[in-house]
This record gives sequence, C-alpha cells and structure tokens, in this order.
Amino acid sequence: MSKLVSYIFKPAGLSLALLLACCCVLLIDTASAGEWKPGQVLTTDNWGRMVGFAPDLKTVVADKGNVKDSNYSQYASVLPQSFETLIKKYKMKLKLRPYEHIHPSLGYIEATNKYAGKATIIDNGNDVRKKGITNYVAGLPFPDPKSGIEVAWNYQYSYNGDDGDLYYSVYWISAARGVEHFEEWRWYWIFRTMHRTDLDPRPHIPKFEEKKIQYTSITYALSPYDKRGFGALYSRSEEPLDQQGHIYVPAMKRVLRNTFGTRGDTWNSTDLLYEDVRGFMGYPEWMNWKLVGKKTYLMPMHAGIQLGKENIKKTFDLDNWPHWNPSMQWELRPMYVVEVTPKLPDYPYSKMYIYYDAETFLITYKETYDKKGQLWKLILIGYNESPDMEESPPIYGAQLVVDVQAEHATAFPVYDFKVNTNINTDEFTESNLRKRGR
Repeated sequence: MSKLVSYIFKPAGLSLALLLACCCVLLIDTASAGEWKPGQVLTTDNWGRMVGFAPDLKTVVADKGNVKDSNYSQYASVLPQSFETLIKKYKMKLKLRPYEHIHPSLGYIEATNKYAGKATIIDNGNDVRKKGITNYVAGLPFPDPKSGIEVAWNYQYSYNGDDGDLYYSVYWISAARGVEHFEEWRWYWIFRTMHRTDLDPRPHIPKFEEKKIQYTSITYALSPYDKRGFGALYSRSEEPLDQQGHIYVPAMKRVLRNTFGTRGDTWNSTDLLYEDVRGFMGYPEWMNWKLVGKKTYLMPMHAGIQLGKENIKKTFDLDNWPHWNPSMQWELRPMYVVEVTPKLPDYPYSKMYIYYDAETFLITYKETYDKKGQLWKLILIGYNESPDMEESPPIYGAQLVVDVQAEHATAFPVYDFKVNTNINTDEFTESNLRKRGR
C-alpha cells in the first residue's frame, strides 16, 4: 500500500503532512470495506465482507462447467488438497455455479449489532469442563475473527434459526458392495432455548435458562420396522458437559436415562461421530483451535439439492461406483480454515481441518486424521439457499462421511427441513418421547 500511495502522490510534490493525511483516509476507507470494528453497523448489504471477508472471484473462472478428473489441476488451487482423493480416485464431479452472497435473518443481524464486542473468551488451558466464554447474549459473537477459537465460537452460535424440524434418511455404503443398509429418521429441536434471535421469548426461554440448557431435541426412527420408534431426547448444557437425556427402547417399552457420548462416540453405528453431525457438535472447550487460512474455495452453499424421498438418487449416485458421490452445485466461497487438535487424550481423531464459510460460519467440509496421522474421514455438508434470508437460515440439504481407509461411507439425504416453526417447548419431555416411540 505504501508503494501505491507514493506512486500516486509523489509526482504532485505534496508535503509529508498532506501525504500522511491522504494515507490515513485511504486506510480508513480500506478498513470500512472489509474489517468490522466495534460500533460499526452491520446490514444485509455489508454483512459478508464485514464479519468475514469477500471471496476472490478472479481466482479461477468457476461459474460454469464441471470439475472432474480430467481438469482437476485447473481447480486444485481452490480445493482442499484432500479433494484429490474424492475427484481423482472416486471420480466425484463438481457442478459449478456463480457466487452469491448470504446474510442471516434481520433478527440475528439486530442482535449482532446490539451485542457484538461484548463476549470474551476465557483461556481455560486443558480444563475441558470449564466454560470458555463469558458475556455472550445473542448474534455473532466475534465479527471479523482473528483466531481459530473465535471462529469456533462463531460457529457455535452461528445462525441456524431458533428451532427446526428435519426428516432424513441414512445410507450405509460400501465402495465394494454398494448400499448395505437404510433407515429413515425425524429430528426436531429447539436450537436456541437460549440466545434466541428470531422467535419470542428473546433472548432466552425462562425454564431452560434456569437450568442452563442451550439446546434440546428429540430424534426417532421411522423405518425399518425393527428400528421404528427407537428415539432419544437430549439436551445440551451451556457448560461443556456431555449431553444428558433419555432413550426410548421399543422392545423394552421403557425410557432409559442416558449420557450421550459426544466425545468420540459413533452415532448409530455409522461412519459419523456424534460431534461430526453438521460438522462439529462438540464444545470449543474440548479442542485447540489454530486459524491456518483465509482463502477462497469451491464449496456447496447454494447446492441446489432436490429434497425429498423421491430425489435421493438425484442427490447421491447410489447405483454407480463408489455408490456415494453427491450431486451438488459448487461456488467460490470465502472460507476460514482451522486446524483442530483434541485436548481429550482418548479422542479418536488426532487432528482435524475444518472449513467454515466466512459469511455464515457454517461448516461445509472437514477432514480428519487417525492417531497415526493418516487421513481418515472426509465430511461434506451441502446447503441450499434460504427461502427468505430476512427470516430463515440456509437449508440443510445433505451430509456425506467418507472413510477413505475402509472405503466406506454414510450418506444423509434430506426429505424435508423446516425452520422457525415455533415448536411447542412442552413437547421436549420424557412422556412425549415415549408417546412418539409408539
């Protein structure tokens, strides 16, 4: 920048004082165009570049055609290195589309303007049971994050709406044998019992605030017949504790109290860990977070996924090897890349790289490594555009987990996804779990 200013003003013979004044003006303009500062007002128009950064849309021409094995090298600079495995070995293709900006709801922006800059991170060292943030109320806690831990907290409180209802299926897939098993599930939740931005009461529902419960949900199986009715009610604490809840077992006709393992336990015997759901469902306090990159990548934030049971094979190519390749639209997106290592000694991943969208702070991609440091699982999440950005978040479209060592995958096609439906809070009880399971 100093060379540019010198080049512009030196020939005119300006005084040093005037030159410095011009430099200051230029620096202020540059900051207002990209970096959020306390007191600056966030709007639907400036959200992306202020809370994160603008994508470099000149990196490659990436708004038409496909990325495939034959032209992979042309796009390698805008893809994580592990994509070479997905594209060159497993022949995954990426359908390209133009970039389109995303902003959260008006309520979430309002809350961010009101509370941003007040939250403070607490360095607890290796104490994974002590809360690592204070003074957070609602909205995005750290616009323009400067560290990996700030990115992690932005994801923790990213905009997902205040409640939601999801119908989806689960496919166990072997590259050698194809689809091995199939189930259908419903999952509905109050994503924000506290820190609400869209639905009243805001910012907290009193009965959950009293118990320091941040989130609660019920999930239960719809099929096959021998699994139908199996369900779980569980809640997430404001403190970094394992999730507490209940399981309804149809064969026993009983509800059992349970602590849900969100520290390396597999969900439902799939390739997915509990905390791999939607990227990361654990606590920031459980990990070390190192920001290693701010870069433009191809990612599926306007994925164009066709929801519905009838569209499963339009979302995942179940009929052709390796039987899990997804069909999504990809665009150039601004991404934060964070290296994550566990503080928990028994954690199965030795290291993760998580890719966060810089406008939404949602996770679109994660790569994990085993205890020997070898690449293990690749996790991909596709989002569809919001039906109305002023009122709703991006639509959760599909998730894929590929175990590259076992050449096995779990695919999650979505049938239907509704957000901000104002679910009755009284539904989240042990008795309702029992009723739903029958």
